[in-house]
Amino acid sequence: MAKKAVLLLLVAFFLLTSPVNLRAQKLRVATLYIGSTMLPLWIAQEEGTFTRRGLEVELIWLQSSLSTFALIAGEVDLIFGTPQETLLAMTTKNLLPLVTIGAWETNSKHWLVVSPKIQTPKELSGKTLATSRPKAADEGYARIILRRFGVNPEQITFISAGGQRDRIAALKSGTVQGSVLNAYNTLLLEELGFKRLAKLETSEFPFPPATLTTRKETAIVKREPIKAFLSSMVEGTRGQNQDKEFSLKLLRKYMKMQNPKVLDAAYNDSVMLQYPYMTREQLNSSLDILEASTGVRPRISFEEFVDHSLLQEIRLQQEKIDGNPTVK
Repeated sequence: MAKKAVLLLLVAFFLLTSPVNLRAQKLRVATLYIGSTMLPLWIAQEEGTFTRRGLEVELIWLQSSLSTFALIAGEVDLIFGTPQETLLAMTTKNLLPLVTIGAWETNSKHWLVVSPKIQTPKELSGKTLATSRPKAADEGYARIILRRFGVNPEQITFISAGGQRDRIAALKSGTVQGSVLNAYNTLLLEELGFKRLAKLETSEFPFPPATLTTRKETAIVKREPIKAFLSSMVEGTRGQNQDKEFSLKLLRKYMKMQNPKVLDAAYNDSVMLQYPYMTREQLNSSLDILEASTGVRPRISFEEFVDHSLLQEIRLQQEKIDGNPTVK
């Protein structure tokens, strides 16, 4: 009996002290959209990477400025998404204590998709385009494309229709004549007869990355958990690039996609071209889009907006372990 009691105590000890059962550090992460760019996060969740690194990660979908308000109020620890909302919040006289700690640039392409009767951008004058909401980033995308073709955006009516699925519905109903959509939703509409009119991205104008932003105070107080989160995202990104089939499985699960062509386009759209450091060029393109959509361009330097110190610490820590940096 004594041996059995000791054995039970040992089993209980290992269960209670194993990495999975140690008290996990909780992080609440606001995501600005539900799209294929989320794959590194979904992979880290599904494969238990967050848990192995001692984290309990809650992903919360918060559109637009709600995410920034939640971050400033301390309701969430991180924001993952396009940086325009964060930049807009930093137009105040007293610079908010927010900082971007990483960036994930995808192969994402965005197209101005129009009804079949529209043949050239100039034919959009006097027509209606759908955006997610007033002065949103996607309105900036449309304005940039229109100006390239000599079309005055002030001659266009922009109406708020919601997310990309809602804008697709508006196009199908004939309520609007166009909208800017990602590659896989563009493909979906093309199969229905709609026209791919013009692309946003050029060699001189890369699409802004998805960024990870936090409060400066949080970056200090929760430094180790956030570093574990960054490492998990890097690991998830590598898994995404290396295991297409698993990524497609997750796209089916989280985005309810079944069309093979659309699935393949969504995966290709999500392939990471550069991560996890943000570049000056990426910040400039983000500012260009913000200015195009809102008329506002905050006077903020790269050094004020970006802090790579957590990534650098991860790299140095890994080099001490095995000489091979975790973050490249």
